Amino acid sequence: MQQDAIERAIRRVGMPVLAIVAALVVGAILVATLGQSPIAAASTVIQAGFSCTPGYCNLGGTLALASPIIFTALGAVVSLRTGLFSIGQEGQYALGGLAGAVAGYSIAAPAGVAPVIALAASAAMGAAWGIIPALLKVFLGVNELIITIVLNAIAGLLLDFLVNYPLRAEASTVGYTPVVNEEAQLPVFDVSTKFGLAFVLAIVAVILVSFFLNRTTAGYEQRMSGEAPLFARYSGMSSTASVLRAGLLGGALAGLGGGVQVLGTNYRVMEGFSDGTGFTGLTAAILGGTTAIGAGLLGILYAGITVGAVNGLQIVLGVPREIGSTVLALMIVFIAAQAPLLTRWERWLDRRRANKLIETGAGVAPPPGRGTGSAAA
Repeated sequence: MQQDAIERAIRRVGMPVLAIVAALVVGAILVATLGQSPIAAASTVIQAGFSCTPGYCNLGGTLALASPIIFTALGAVVSLRTGLFSIGQEGQYALGGLAGAVAGYSIAAPAGVAPVIALAASAAMGAAWGIIPALLKVFLGVNELIITIVLNAIAGLLLDFLVNYPLRAEASTVGYTPVVNEEAQLPVFDVSTKFGLAFVLAIVAVILVSFFLNRTTAGYEQRMSGEAPLFARYSGMSSTASVLRAGLLGGALAGLGGGVQVLGTNYRVMEGFSDGTGFTGLTAAILGGTTAIGAGLLGILYAGITVGAVNGLQIVLGVPREIGSTVLALMIVFIAAQAPLLTRWERWLDRRRANKLIETGAGVAPPPGRGTGSAAA
């Protein structure tokens, strides 16, 4: 049992760490080809993405950017751990942000209530969009990967239509909604970086999702439905309920990601609001071992690399910021390659164990009628 636990830890933590390290090594090689020192580039990225001085706190900008990523990552964690292979976080994020913006500028409420109403609208919209693939999978057998890809495209087109026509604030070259009411805006601790309550809410969400998955009966059913579906079925757990619950909770979390981005940073939704944040959250969830805490940490790492690539590599060293995007993309490639690598590794370990058993004689059964004193007699 202890060996199995160690192997599970390696699969969930070790392989993502190796993927991150390998991607950083490739990034260092790319920087070296441009005539810059990889060590200086890494130092600059860390300085630009994770440092904090009395004059300006770069870390504040990273944490502000990490907030929506963490929410979408948590939505992916809930879905993936249940066996609902949804990649619809991008659409849920986009429409959740739009719903929060509409509630934020159209509903008059006191300062302490207005953000709650707007965030509830974001969560409800995300949950409504997230339940669609779950319903289609459970009742019609539709592949959730395909339907979520389609739903992401529909959500992006729907958002652009709404902000350009019925929800457009005024005539301009780019469509955008009215600004949310000041009472609905989330408090900001640092005006220069927009670091504020949004990040605190993201951390609270990490704790709650971790507690839900690991310390509640419903969370146990969610995990067993994804990790051991046959066990869950014969134990009387309802896989249908688990999948539907995953669609609702995962969609609500991703929708909240859009809500905190609008209410805490943008204050309105513009054309093109669907900018890939949901896909970034999905990647953070996978690299984080589909755990809530891992997803939160990887969300911060992703945000720090993004901010460091722009403010550090490009501005300070003159290295194209696309290097940072390349490193993030390589992380995805390497983590995708871990499944076949793990399979080969496990087969090699099985062969090695079998060979040891044969060499020691533990795996050789005695011939019939031999091996006991009474039989010999």
